[in-house]
Amino acid sequence: MITKTKTLSLRKSVKTFKSRYRDHLARQKVDSLPSGGGVDIDIVNKLIPALKGMQFSQQSSKKKHKIREKDYKIVNLHNLEKSTGDGIEVDYAEFQSIDLKYTLTPAQVNGNERVYAWANIVWMPDEKALKYNVLEPELTEIDKKAINRIKNAIEEKINVHFESVHRQAAEKYISQMIEQIVRQYEMRLTIDQRNKYNYYLLRNFIDLDKLQPILNDPNVEDISCDGINIPIFVYHRNPKFGSLPTSVSFETKEELDDFVMKLAQRCGKTISVAEPVLQGALPDGSRVQATLETDIAKRGSNFTIRKFTKEPMTPIHLMEYGTLDAKMLAYLWFVIEHNRSILVCGPTASGKTTLLNALSLFIRPSMKIVSIEDTPELRLPHVHWIPEIAREGISSYGTGDKRLGEVSMFDLLRAALRQRPDYLIVGEVRGKEAFILFQAMATGHAGLSTMHADSLDKVIDRLTTPPIQLPASLLETLDLIVFAKRMRYRNHNVRRTTEVHEINFYDSDDKYLDSSRVFRWGASLDTFNIDEDSDLLGRLCRDEGITESKLKSEIVNRIKVLKWMKENDVKNYRQVGDVISQYYSSPQRVINAIEAE
Repeated sequence: MITKTKTLSLRKSVKTFKSRYRDHLARQKVDSLPSGGGVDIDIVNKLIPALKGMQFSQQSSKKKHKIREKDYKIVNLHNLEKSTGDGIEVDYAEFQSIDLKYTLTPAQVNGNERVYAWANIVWMPDEKALKYNVLEPELTEIDKKAINRIKNAIEEKINVHFESVHRQAAEKYISQMIEQIVRQYEMRLTIDQRNKYNYYLLRNFIDLDKLQPILNDPNVEDISCDGINIPIFVYHRNPKFGSLPTSVSFETKEELDDFVMKLAQRCGKTISVAEPVLQGALPDGSRVQATLETDIAKRGSNFTIRKFTKEPMTPIHLMEYGTLDAKMLAYLWFVIEHNRSILVCGPTASGKTTLLNALSLFIRPSMKIVSIEDTPELRLPHVHWIPEIAREGISSYGTGDKRLGEVSMFDLLRAALRQRPDYLIVGEVRGKEAFILFQAMATGHAGLSTMHADSLDKVIDRLTTPPIQLPASLLETLDLIVFAKRMRYRNHNVRRTTEVHEINFYDSDDKYLDSSRVFRWGASLDTFNIDEDSDLLGRLCRDEGITESKLKSEIVNRIKVLKWMKENDVKNYRQVGDVISQYYSSPQRVINAIEAE
């Protein structure tokens, strides 16, 4: 094993070599000058240090971190017209047989309870695409008029804000009003009509109208509306489906505007022509971004709802979807167990927070965790977990740049350090809170967080430039950078963990960050490959007195545990957390039980 003394000696030798090489380059510049051209060689000799510095500057600017050799072939675009390629053909055969149907309302069917809404994902031959159909009880024109009449009567009498009332009490209140109005208007309704009317009226008054069945679907991640008479789109968890148009749309400007207003109310916010942009969260934690039709929304009001997942994905879900494999997860598990800090990076909707939550399950159950988010998304089974949520101000009046009542992520993170956490989890770093997080990591706290960036270059640029602007020397307090990506691959929408980089050290003299790419996703075979040897595991062996054979044995055992959970369909986050907890308590007993099966 290379000792610290040998490492320092090697670095010193490298620096000496660089210095002599720069001297050589500078002398070459002098020798290349034309003789007899009126050049004073003595003056030029005095400029050699400057020439050396110039050469160093040019090299440094090109090399913020290690430049890797290309691992791909450059494509020659000349003579495209003469190309004999066959082009890309999409095979629709596997989609044409899809006809998936499952319940939406109620979300969980108990006994003989009637189902009022179904999801039906089916192939549409004309569009050559899959479609997400919402199936609800059919209404005749007479039914629609009757429901509208009851609705108007309820609106005239109602004097309750449902946001402040328990759901069961609200349902009972509306049901009683429906009965009163039906008797008042002497409506003769069949049992089927009564049930249908109750369903639609409760859906519209207490829930979110025609969107509620989709909101009930645990398989839907995002819901998007782009305007009037445009199908609402959903993003399905199943990678085979991805983004799907639905059978639901808003038919008039008034209907869509009213719905956006209702969204704002449910988020506890206001939206208007003066302030037409809404950012908020629904009571269940789902994130809402909406715009009211004004001069800034030319196609009409629009919105996107990023659904809150009650049952978060676990490492086992990610293995099933091919996001990572057991080998990569076992490596990350071992690293997290030994209190190393990780930054999960990637573009929007690449699954960063999902991956962050899954990795958090590997933290020892006995450790104290403090998580800080702007919207609540994390779900952990740990008892010793303090989740904290940033709060927006309630008024434009306040101190300095802060609004009255505002509690920022920076405030929460600074306060969290006084709580002596073992692990700090920050939902996303994008501002001055990053400085506090990296300072905490520099003082021995382990950290997990996410950031929008899709390459190592961009991570470094984002961290060292405004608004974050970290001192470059703080970058080496980070141990790992994991890159996640969402892409179209082999006619499927997939998420993959494309790279895992270890941060080795920051060279303050040469101004570059040394890193090793330990894992890389191979697109040709859809496999996760080991790219370079691990410096981080070597340092762990040195610092904690672990032999290399013991370390490899630990990782192999974790691979066995992860594969066993996948084979036995252990996916619920509490179940996965329980298995991990048992492994920490008695690893050999867990391995023996697995091998005995």
